[in-house]
Amino acid sequence: MKKITHIYHSGFVLELNETVLIFDWYSGELPSFDTSKKVIVFVTHGHPDHYSPRIWELEKRCGRISYVLDCCTAPERKGDNILHVQPGRHYRTLGAQIFAIRSNDEGVAYVVTAEGCNFFHAGDLNARRCENSAERSNAYSLKIFRRQLEKISGLYFDAAMLPLDPRLHEYAPMAIEEFLRTIACAHLFPMHYWNRSEEAAAYLEDERLLPYRDRICFKKEAII
Repeated sequence: MKKITHIYHSGFVLELNETVLIFDWYSGELPSFDTSKKVIVFVTHGHPDHYSPRIWELEKRCGRISYVLDCCTAPERKGDNILHVQPGRHYRTLGAQIFAIRSNDEGVAYVVTAEGCNFFHAGDLNARRCENSAERSNAYSLKIFRRQLEKISGLYFDAAMLPLDPRLHEYAPMAIEEFLRTIACAHLFPMHYWNRSEEAAAYLEDERLLPYRDRICFKKEAII
């Protein structure tokens, strides 16, 4: 069984048979899960809408827990169960394999293989095109995004989580469209839209996403 819960914004919980993966949880309440399972908590970067010190409280509840953070987030935290990762490197903890790739904003995105399944959490990696940024800056950001997709283009993902940010207006669907057009993925969960879920879901009518609508999931909870 693979149960995926979208907590809020970019926060997700993936519960597998023996492992629980928690990504970018900073707000909202975690769903109930079996705390005797292996728990891995991921933080893509230190922005306050992706990281909260509340994650450290989970150590009191979970017997086997590991933390995976980008190298600039909470560097003062040390321990055998804490990994500070850098882009381009591979890691392993509690039976899961992790590949951290570069973001074109802060921190990293994660490729996680656990119990025979592949998952992708983009963090703030996005095909962003900001109206108030110079064209050269936008082009460079998009170039980084596409280079990261090239690094994972040969993989199949059981589920992926990518931004669909209404603040980017007509450019909001670009990341998801490019990801699904170039990478094999069974289920894609949009994220990074705060309380603007209706605006984000409206992009399903965008012609760029129409070919992939059956793979894009806005459910708060899904069994895949």
